[in-house]
Amino acid sequence: MSEVLTASAVVQDDRGDQDGVAPDRVARGKPLEFVGGVPVYGSGRAPAYLRSKTQLGKVRRKPAAGQRPVAYIYTRWYGDRVALWDPEQAAKMRPLSALQRRQMRQRRTCTDCGEKFPAPVWGMCGRCRDREAQRRADLRRHTCQDCGTVFNTPAPAHGWRGALCLACDERIERGRRVAPSLVERSCRRCLAEMFPLTAWAAMSEHEQAMAAWHCTPCEREISQERAKAQRRADRDRWDDLGPTIAWAQKILADPDAYAILDTETTGLTTTSRIVEIAVTTAAGEVLLDTLLNPGEPIPAEATAIHGITDAMVEEGAPAFSELLPRLTEALAGRRVVIYNQEYDTGRLLWELHLHHLAHGPVDLTKHSRYGERRHPAARAWLDAQAWEECAMEQYAAFYGAWHDYFGSYTWQPLGGDHRALGDCQKVISRLKEMAKGRGFEFSEGGLVAELAGAASITVAGPPRVRPGPLNLRRGAVQKVAHCRGVSVWCERAEDGVQAPDGSR
Repeated sequence: MSEVLTASAVVQDDRGDQDGVAPDRVARGKPLEFVGGVPVYGSGRAPAYLRSKTQLGKVRRKPAAGQRPVAYIYTRWYGDRVALWDPEQAAKMRPLSALQRRQMRQRRTCTDCGEKFPAPVWGMCGRCRDREAQRRADLRRHTCQDCGTVFNTPAPAHGWRGALCLACDERIERGRRVAPSLVERSCRRCLAEMFPLTAWAAMSEHEQAMAAWHCTPCEREISQERAKAQRRADRDRWDDLGPTIAWAQKILADPDAYAILDTETTGLTTTSRIVEIAVTTAAGEVLLDTLLNPGEPIPAEATAIHGITDAMVEEGAPAFSELLPRLTEALAGRRVVIYNQEYDTGRLLWELHLHHLAHGPVDLTKHSRYGERRHPAARAWLDAQAWEECAMEQYAAFYGAWHDYFGSYTWQPLGGDHRALGDCQKVISRLKEMAKGRGFEFSEGGLVAELAGAASITVAGPPRVRPGPLNLRRGAVQKVAHCRGVSVWCERAEDGVQAPDGSR
């Protein structure tokens, strides 16, 4: 039957109906194409008696098993193709139950006005929904948005909160004035009131600015949290922190074997002269402390830093050449510790260079060192000294301020009084600070590291063996053990390492 209808639709033109065929079975236009032998019509061009699956469902019918569509129709400009079926060949659907009919009526009935619609309205119809929205908007304008009181006239609007009554508006405005004062005199952590309002009002602006921000319990908790965070950070970088602590402990364990040296100069250039020099032992015993006559005026900017004037060095201050034997005697047999080693040794090299040039010229172009511009005797004097690791680099690793750009620890200022002896004493205090560590203790004959969350470890061995320093040249120190996240550094690995459980 579908083939006959298709053929009749194909031969039918737009001028009239074919003899013996009902008007609703005649196509109102020619097919656009054929898909599987089935014609495809444009919108409104298919035979009128054909129905889509949705239209069949409205009359409680559906395509029968094996039934093929009679035609297709394009319903949209982008080619959405819909199948059309012959309703006479469609199968009947099961009748709706009473519950389904009741639910269908409810979906099509407005819950406010009771009007029934051909399509589901899902609650209220459009008119009732608009009317309800208008009613709620009017009620909101007459209702205080803070206390909920409904008034006959609309309340004045205040910002995004909407309408507020006068009582609520005054109360909120009063709270805005009191809130900053309450926050300033309360603990920033738990918001507990620390100062009564009367006492706070009697305080001056300076006293209010200097008032404590946290109560005593919160301050104690913050200190504990900071200490825990510091211990965690120290544990993560123990490979750098441990050797610096051991290095400072090694120096303080034998203070007479080490000398602390510091100088004050006329500037920061490579040709700056020394105006003061001091040498002490690691225990603080003064070996040398004197002003030096640089033989040239001291710049005002240098005097502003260390306070040494030309008049001070002209009254009996020796020259470096006169002081050199005493300096050599003070450093003899001792390892020299300098906070900024590169700078101070550079000033000593320049003074030695001038000293030896005064005793006789030398052809520096024939020196064995390529590019050397200092007297060979001056270099030989420096090479003869036993220089320890730079204290500034060691303290930078201990302090732990990492610089991402340079990829190293940031150097920290010494914090001395810019006099040679005072700076030597400050270096000793830095060594004591490093030897004490942050939560680490050191026992006699070995090293006991008490780390938060990590077991203690002991470095056993003869008294002559001491933990080695953080050698930046990586030659003098060996990492001989790594126990539970803690590394141990010693000068000689063959001396042995003993853990708390006795294992080696």
